[in-house]
Amino acid sequence: MDTLGLIGRYIAEIGKDLPRKNRHDIEAEILSALEDMLRERSQKTGNTVDEQMIVEVLKEFGPPRKVAASYQPDRYVIEPHLLQGFLTIIKVILPIVAAITLVRLGVSLGQVELTYDNVFEVVFLGFADFLGMAFSALGSILVLFVIIQRFLPEFESKEQDWDPRDLPQVTTRNRVEFGSTILEVFAASLGIVIFNFFPQVISIGYNAGGAWTIGFVAIAFRKAMITTILSDTFFGYLPTLTILWGLLILLDVVLLRRGRWEIWSRWVSLSIRVASITMAVVMLAGPALVAIDSGWLIAAGFPDVLAARLLTNFFQQGTVAILVLTIIWNLVAATRLLVRLTGRNLSPALEKFSHP
Repeated sequence: MDTLGLIGRYIAEIGKDLPRKNRHDIEAEILSALEDMLRERSQKTGNTVDEQMIVEVLKEFGPPRKVAASYQPDRYVIEPHLLQGFLTIIKVILPIVAAITLVRLGVSLGQVELTYDNVFEVVFLGFADFLGMAFSALGSILVLFVIIQRFLPEFESKEQDWDPRDLPQVTTRNRVEFGSTILEVFAASLGIVIFNFFPQVISIGYNAGGAWTIGFVAIAFRKAMITTILSDTFFGYLPTLTILWGLLILLDVVLLRRGRWEIWSRWVSLSIRVASITMAVVMLAGPALVAIDSGWLIAAGFPDVLAARLLTNFFQQGTVAILVLTIIWNLVAATRLLVRLTGRNLSPALEKFSHP
């Protein structure tokens, strides 16, 4: 049957709004149901399966969004077609909030005497700070998505006028993941803006009152110190990183606009992934990307030796972890692209891996 034609486009459109966890199982179930309906219709009418019969069966089965909604809870704050994008962003934002909280916790520990009571109080306040930031971030993202779905609705034809032949030329094999693509554009844009125009966001310093801060430092009337956390080596890599991020943004915008992967876009993406892996390996093997160490902090007046070591270790190991994760992330993406570019009749395991 024409599973890569109208049926493939129909299932791909449904899959956009399905939870990734069981998307493949649901798509297989829908495909099986459609094939059974077509087989029964063909036997009943004595006609072979053609495009007209497929259109009639798909219309009976229902509009893609309505079918996808039947696999979701009846009541929801975020519409099913936006839910996966919302969850994708949440999965990335929460670890970032946790990392920021750990940095602030390290700075707070560096400003107190490390007694049991003081450490307990700082950790407790740090946990409360994490909860506050997490709920604030979740609330802001939730409000944003509610505004999008309320004031920028995605207009679609009335159910009785719905025609499967009007579906976009997208199948499960070339479907673009909305949530992860939007997140990638956001992250790359943020990297370009912060590192090129606001490097003071990643600085450490203290004001005249002796309070250590990370990020934007409010300079007091009296003498204050501020320095960037990242080294000159990192900023030497920045022009190349900016080009890679810019190319990634451009490709993602094109993908969102076209709504599907094509051979040329997969090759372009593969090239960007390989270049990103190479860049991360070079940065990982090269000179240190962090400009400060515990000795520098202590000499500058940091009040506690242990806290200074913990803080600098966090920065140093954090940059290594980010580079390693970048390599793994791009390696997985590159492997999926290669599987898609070279594979035709893929096994179920490879099919699921190459397009989760």
